[in-house]
Amino acid sequence: MDVFRNRISQYASLRDDAWSKFDQIDFQTRAFQSGDDIIRVGETPAKIFIVKEGWAIRHRSLDDGRRQIVNFMLPGDVFDMQVIAGVKADHSVTAITRTVVATVAADQFMKVLRSDADVAAAFWWAAVQEESILREQIVRVGRRSAKERIAHLLLELQRRLRAAVGGVEDHLPMPLTRTDLADALGLTPVHVSRTMSALRRSGLIDESRGQVTILDRRRMESLSQFDTDYLHVRKLDFVARANLNGSSHSPLSNGAISSHTNQHRIPRNDN
Repeated sequence: MDVFRNRISQYASLRDDAWSKFDQIDFQTRAFQSGDDIIRVGETPAKIFIVKEGWAIRHRSLDDGRRQIVNFMLPGDVFDMQVIAGVKADHSVTAITRTVVATVAADQFMKVLRSDADVAAAFWWAAVQEESILREQIVRVGRRSAKERIAHLLLELQRRLRAAVGGVEDHLPMPLTRTDLADALGLTPVHVSRTMSALRRSGLIDESRGQVTILDRRRMESLSQFDTDYLHVRKLDFVARANLNGSSHSPLSNGAISSHTNQHRIPRNDN
């Protein structure tokens, strides 16, 4: 599970014995083709998923077929931890490329979380990261212009992907269609195409052979008011001490999970 290790290592240093407990999880591997549903709205998932390779979307669709993509699931991302509560899925997760996921039953997952504070904190922080990304998605769609939305999303995807799989800093594989981008950003496919062309003409990006190259990161960040703080990719000094199993011998027995995080600035757009 190298992609998950890489992602976790961006913000936490787990002990070797903590990773050993993680390695004891009996993960099963499944592959999905583009267009396959990994989770369907209304079903009750029984497993937790970690993306090993490929891209998927978390989305909702209206009765008339209109779709809103709320987030992209990239290598190293974890979903859906609400399985622990045994609730029905209120959204779908669908592969948009060939996607390989590792799955684990909820009861085994909880057993590992109860056994080690560091592992529990790592998964908890992964959930905190996605919550922050979803908040930024609301700001992106609700207050940014079309050009700002696209620039901001490209920067986010590139930074998230690099945290899990590495790669060249300013290059981003682009399996997303214009319709995918439109459904994520509250635009039409035509508007997306025109805006991508405008970004190219401005010398901010280039597109070639399924890849976007960020040509001027500084200007892109300035244009979209992009700040990596909301991605929480810096190294954290958090201590997880929540007593999840009540054992006096557990490393989780001395208080509550705490963390030091940056305060978020919600950017304004008066246009």
